[in-house]
Amino acid sequence: MNKDITPENCRLLLAAFIEKEALTAPSVAKAIGCRHATLARILAGKTVPTDEFMKQVGIMIGIGFAKYDTLSEAEKEKISEAIGAVGGGVVGFGSIAAAVSASGAVAGLSAAGITSGLAAIGTIIGGGMMAGVAVAAAIPLAAGALGYGVIKGVKYFFSESELSKEEIDPRWEMEPRG
Repeated sequence: MNKDITPENCRLLLAAFIEKEALTAPSVAKAIGCRHATLARILAGKTVPTDEFMKQVGIMIGIGFAKYDTLSEAEKEKISEAIGAVGGGVVGFGSIAAAVSASGAVAGLSAAGITSGLAAIGTIIGGGMMAGVAVAAAIPLAAGALGYGVIKGVKYFFSESELSKEEIDPRWEMEPRG
């Protein structure tokens, strides 16, 4: 099971997250601090996310959109710095959780908080904490399966003119390699 965000899977994970949370692309772009066209190009696979974009997506997925949206730019930057350099273009969810916890910007990442969260997830399917672990572990797999359909939908909603409307923002995106 892959527990990392890579340039190859970032758009699929983000698209599945947007769909699962019933979010709009403009609200996600605003929360991250990037242009809507930038987010649209990344989701459509026209450009590749930068390490900073992947960090912000990881933080958002890790703590949830509602908490992420309330973070100040300084708090987002503090967490991003705590994550550190991205090794080989890969952001691990473990490093994200550690950085969020160490930053003190988001409450509730204590052992008790994580345990109760997993138990709550487990009760959804009639089990306890171990069932919650199984459900949480299945999320990335489900995201990959949903990814194909979600990306098809994203491409439908964003016309070619929207995707090429603005210049590439080097903080968040880059031209595909190779």
